[in-house]
Amino acid sequence: MTDPAGIGGIWRRESARIVAGLARTLAGDVGLAEELAQDALVAALEQWPTGGVPDNPGAWLTTVARRRAVDALRRMQRRDRGHAALAHDLRTAAVDEPPPPPPDPDDVADDVLRLMLVSCHPVLSPEARVALTLKVVAGLRTDEIARAFLVTEATVAQRVVRAKRALAVSQARFEVPVGPERAGRLASVMEVLYLVFNEGYAATGGTDWIRTALCDEAIRLARMLARLAPDSAEAHGLLALLELQHSRRAARVDAAGIPVLLHEQDRDRWDRDRIRAGFTALLRARETRAPPGPYVLQAAIAACHARARSAADTDWAQIVALYDLLVRVVPSPVVALNRAVAVAMARGPEEGLQLIEPLLAEPAMARYPLLPGTRGHLLARLGRTAPARAEFERAASMTASLPEREVWLRRAAALRPEPAPRQPAGGGPGLGEAAAAFLARPGPSPGTVRSYRQTLDRLRRDLGDDLPLCALSPEAVARVFASAWSRAAPATWNRHRAALRAFAAWAGTSALDGSLDRLPAPRGRARPLDPRRVAALTTPATPLRERALWRVLHESGAPAREVLALDVDELDLAAGRARHGRIAWARATSALLAELVEGRSRGPVFLAERRPGPGRPRPPGDLCPDTGRGRLSYPRAEYLFKRASGGATLRALSGRAQPGARRAASPRSAARGR
Repeated sequence: MTDPAGIGGIWRRESARIVAGLARTLAGDVGLAEELAQDALVAALEQWPTGGVPDNPGAWLTTVARRRAVDALRRMQRRDRGHAALAHDLRTAAVDEPPPPPPDPDDVADDVLRLMLVSCHPVLSPEARVALTLKVVAGLRTDEIARAFLVTEATVAQRVVRAKRALAVSQARFEVPVGPERAGRLASVMEVLYLVFNEGYAATGGTDWIRTALCDEAIRLARMLARLAPDSAEAHGLLALLELQHSRRAARVDAAGIPVLLHEQDRDRWDRDRIRAGFTALLRARETRAPPGPYVLQAAIAACHARARSAADTDWAQIVALYDLLVRVVPSPVVALNRAVAVAMARGPEEGLQLIEPLLAEPAMARYPLLPGTRGHLLARLGRTAPARAEFERAASMTASLPEREVWLRRAAALRPEPAPRQPAGGGPGLGEAAAAFLARPGPSPGTVRSYRQTLDRLRRDLGDDLPLCALSPEAVARVFASAWSRAAPATWNRHRAALRAFAAWAGTSALDGSLDRLPAPRGRARPLDPRRVAALTTPATPLRERALWRVLHESGAPAREVLALDVDELDLAAGRARHGRIAWARATSALLAELVEGRSRGPVFLAERRPGPGRPRPPGDLCPDTGRGRLSYPRAEYLFKRASGGATLRALSGRAQPGARRAASPRSAARGR
């Protein structure tokens, strides 16, 4: 039997070229090209498990996709007879490829780079161009693109759908632009290559810190782009940046695959050939005499690191000066964070912390793990152990990358935990200090810490970090609750109240919730959802895990607990059912499940967002051996569906009552299952 995860890996490697070739043949219909390529994947899922993987799987997928294109064009003939000749040409090409026409010296030979240029059409907004190209051409998943843009998955999915629709409505021609129009698209293409390289350089999810294939592909296309635009300083700057960054690959992880920080890397292992190639590209960028853009400036910063024989020799003053220019050219919070790091290295951690504090209020940085990680590093340098440890643990809870999470957890463990504050008779610690120590204590899961932090941060903001803990009164707390959560849902009110009670019990103070009653949170009766409403909840805008789970539940009618108990090795994707039990689903759902379990051969199908904390052990059967994450719990799945559907329960989705659902959905148990 062929492993579905292996098929997914083949698809990931070949999909960009298949879509690019089909799009060129189909006169630029990128949406149709992607659909036909997906049809080829479904055919592979049906045939390869029994017949075996062909010797050339890429050619097999391409041939099947072309045959699907023939069928599609035949259907279109009835509406537009002008497609008849194109269908005939495609049918002939699928059997016997004709000799290529004479090369056009101004044409782009590589299909992937050609599709990048075409996808960056001026009819699309800059955000839509990049999102579409990353999804269709670069093959990145929606969640990976969302992390790169610091936005939600739903936002990225909407951008991709709207981009395809806009290209279809405008009837954009599938041709490589020339002259000024081509130059106008270079910026979007360079941004795509930059983001593809970043995902390979420091993967935002999975078990590997470096995805070498993505880095190599981005550098290959960047070299072609630099040859295509020899007068573009930014094209050469981008190539220089990628070469210099990738030169550190051999030194960036240890023997266990855990990332090694820049100042701890063995610089003798840096690739000198790549460094020379990067310097050469940077010199070519400067020879254009164009004002330095973002890629040239970042390449110059990377060159400062490459020139230093040791971390102590790094010219941080020069790097700060370059970041001063970069933050004016690209005024983004990520650049501002990097500049703060450089300032901290050049002038001290206290000044770096002052620059980081305003970034804490940036919505785009709310789920960016390097922000708390960097803040924790600077706090540790200042000897502020408890808040530094809390920041490292917060960074670990944010990232989906297992190697990165291990780095943050190791750094947190290296800091000695401070004892819980005692309540002396004449005063005591301030609210801010006590809250930081409470959140930094070992035991609670990252999700619990995050929930408690929301409550305590609001108390600190309204009452002040310097308020003595002994002066914290129930009346003051009640005023904060009335101001912040008087209109919140009962479950939200009760969650903040529970956090307050836990904090008071730990700190040894008197009860702080004396005037805060627990609110009743009644549950309505479950009603089956209308199929149209189910379809609205399983669009591409829905995260992949939830979309697959909702569809399996709805199509099988099985109890949610039974579906959540599925393991990867129980899936028969070709047959569209589980090998044990009566769970079955439609063929299109098999493709979703294949993408969901890509790279995994054992463990639960539906995984939680993060690994369980040390104080929350899970049975071995509920852990994924590849990622370390646990099985998605029923209360968490119920919560996600309620949030997506506006209050409906999983029973309404699957059409059956869940045993023990009333108890599992209570506020207290739901909080434990997150």
